[in-house]
Amino acid sequence: MAEASRILHSSLLPTFSPLQKPQKLRAAACYPPTFVQKRPKILIHCSSSSSVSTGETATKAATFDQTVPWGCDIDSLENAEDLQKWLSKSGLPPQKMAIQKVEVGERGLVALKNIRKGEKLLFVPPSLVITVDSEWSCPEAGEVLKQYSVPDWPLLATYLISEASIQQSSRWDNYISALPRQPYSLLYW
Repeated sequence: MAEASRILHSSLLPTFSPLQKPQKLRAAACYPPTFVQKRPKILIHCSSSSSVSTGETATKAATFDQTVPWGCDIDSLENAEDLQKWLSKSGLPPQKMAIQKVEVGERGLVALKNIRKGEKLLFVPPSLVITVDSEWSCPEAGEVLKQYSVPDWPLLATYLISEASIQQSSRWDNYISALPRQPYSLLYW
């Protein structure tokens, strides 16, 4: 597990330099624009150990402050529209359903046309599905987690966190931006 920790700290977390100015991260475009909820800052403590020539272990710790853009307000239709555009550009074929605000919960898939009995409602190509076998931006981290038989849910959560941390560099950026910040139902857990 020490190897997994080392890779996660060295590969998934941004490097820290006391001389480096904090980066401004893009704000999630959430609706309504008049209501802006300030996200709590995430304080990340990372440390790494390395052997010195004398055989002693030197530990250096760094603390930095960074907010990872994650999701949007549950009533954000703007993010849903961006997600639909991204899905279409990424190869999702035309559907008879669209993401819309629904009365119960957050957003939902709503039929745009009449649907006949037995008709396929939705098709998502495998390239647009995140699974435990998805390609990681940091392949070493994924391999180490799989090597230590990390269960599927924590593995997928770590994958999403890893992709969220690289923001627009991630092919999943539009998907992550459309996730609700706070799930309304225990079914998400």
